[in-house]
Amino acid sequence: MHHTPGSTGHTTGLSRRRLLRHTGLAAVAAVAVSAAGCSGLGTGGPQLVCRHQRSEEIYAQIPLEPGMLLTHSWLHSIELSRWSDTYRCEADGLTLIRTELEAYGAGMPMDEGEVRIEDGRVIITEIDRPFEAVRWIHSHEVDYRIGIDGDESLIDAADLPHREPLELRPL
Repeated sequence: MHHTPGSTGHTTGLSRRRLLRHTGLAAVAAVAVSAAGCSGLGTGGPQLVCRHQRSEEIYAQIPLEPGMLLTHSWLHSIELSRWSDTYRCEADGLTLIRTELEAYGAGMPMDEGEVRIEDGRVIITEIDRPFEAVRWIHSHEVDYRIGIDGDESLIDAADLPHREPLELRPL
């Protein structure tokens, strides 16, 4: 066991197989992702947009600056613990760089990124998997949160439509 610089908690580096045995927890759900491109909305450059997947109604848009971080998190429906995915915004899409969750189990990739346990949470970094959009069915019952560079007030998930297919994507 070792401590990560700047960390106040315990950090343990584990292989995925050891992590699965260590946590002994049930299956976990993942965010569905899909494709789109970055082209700007025609006024003022590229935007990070939260919109309806079918109607394309826009609920929020934020000026896109390459390198800004998008965090999409929710309470897992089975474990009732927070799951957070962090994406780096780039001119050509989003790159998943970090996932943080309480349990690691079935459905999780076995060959992606660096895995460690920190303060009882599973942290996966160095994922670097590109996505052009993040898609999900929005629910007010799972406490969704959307953060831009740590600011969760820019897109208020409570104001988004309940039980509707939404997406976050650069345009």
